[in-house]
Amino acid sequence: MKQKIKKKRILCLHEKKYTYDSIRQILANKNYFVYDYSDAKEAVSHVYNEPPDIIIVSTKTIGWEDFMTTLKNDSAYKHLPLILLTREETLDYLLSIPELLCDDFILFPVRPEEVLLRIQLRESSGSLNLDANPLTRLPGNYTIMANIQKIIGVKKSYALCYVDLDNFKAFNDRYGFARGDEAIRMTAKIITNVVRRLSSRDSFVGHVGGDDFFFIVPSSIVKETCKQMIQNFDMVIPTLINEKDRIRGYIESKDRKGSCQRFPLLSISLAVVDLKVISIKHPGEASVIASEIKKEVKKLTGSNYMINRRGTS
Repeated sequence: MKQKIKKKRILCLHEKKYTYDSIRQILANKNYFVYDYSDAKEAVSHVYNEPPDIIIVSTKTIGWEDFMTTLKNDSAYKHLPLILLTREETLDYLLSIPELLCDDFILFPVRPEEVLLRIQLRESSGSLNLDANPLTRLPGNYTIMANIQKIIGVKKSYALCYVDLDNFKAFNDRYGFARGDEAIRMTAKIITNVVRRLSSRDSFVGHVGGDDFFFIVPSSIVKETCKQMIQNFDMVIPTLINEKDRIRGYIESKDRKGSCQRFPLLSISLAVVDLKVISIKHPGEASVIASEIKKEVKKLTGSNYMINRRGTS
């Protein structure tokens, strides 16, 4: 069976009276799917709900600067490549901006082939420098480790939070990979939305892989962050579970030996390493402490979080 190639997603924010049909067509021919928006707020909502692979923004669009600033100051999505589509008369203004929060620019009018080439080059560069998870578009392990090291260096009170879904294998076996992927995407949205709402600029969200996530928030809000994540998870995720299984409170699936077993419903566990109460010198130390905490929190029933106590080693 021939494997279906997943279309790469491009969000294009442009002025209302122009549709960029020729650009969209050449991108579609190269297996890109283009989302068109002329309203900046609607475009931001789309990015938060379904992160694209690349973003193109026309400087003729109302609110383009706010759109760009919002995304590039967001810890979860600032890594997404953003290309400005601008005009020569705008260059002096762009040069006057102290920190222009874009990754590239293209002068308009432009040949559609040039847009395609710029996007392909940006995509190639991004794949070398960014280990974004293809399912959630969140930064992966390399970026996670770099951010942990950065937090260790600033010597401020932050909490390193490791997230894991309980009984995910049983859920995946029972409902299939498609619903398993949806559970992971929904979990990513829950984590990023809560972190953004409580501490957008002073935080970080990453996707370790599979059903494992990671985020950093200030120690002062870590308890509230964990509580809201659990509350939202336990409210949203049950919509992916069949009514029969929800009513009886478990799912039936095979264990690793092939025997049919009963497993609890999908839940979430958060293991928190609070740097306010313990000092570490290397990201590996945090991982070891988190593993110990995770063993304990996963022994509890349902969704829970646990924070290291002072002196934990």
